[in-house]
Amino acid sequence: MAKTVKSAVKRQVRRTAKRNPAAVIVLIVALAVGVVVGYFACTMLTKNDGFALKGEKTATYTVGDGGGSVTLAEDGWTLTALGRDASGSVSVETDLQKTDGGYVVPTDQARTYHIVYRSSHFLFSKYSLVRTVTVKAAEGGAD
Repeated sequence: MAKTVKSAVKRQVRRTAKRNPAAVIVLIVALAVGVVVGYFACTMLTKNDGFALKGEKTATYTVGDGGGSVTLAEDGWTLTALGRDASGSVSVETDLQKTDGGYVVPTDQARTYHIVYRSSHFLFSKYSLVRTVTVKAAEGGAD
């Protein structure tokens, strides 16, 4: 019998609390404070976040430069996520051959190459950066 009375009292307290305007106001204020604090915490955590290429986004060479190939220095990238360095989550895709510190760019014919940088970090997984390397025909020449 004591359990029945105890549960009846709990039910009555819940009903009264639901109808009490002060309880509703306290609940709304608590939710508003939580939303504001959450917004500012997220803003502070991500204020310096970014994914960017270092150096130039484009490089241009002329057919025949370097005797058939040149080495493009890899300037790299920066990736900061949630205030921390996340550069290790970046993968690089290109048709160019990788060498120490860069890529070998064939200059035997006019062509455009792309070096694509993608991140697996959840904040930047939908983004990719592209460095464009163009080998253009020599002026006045046919190639």
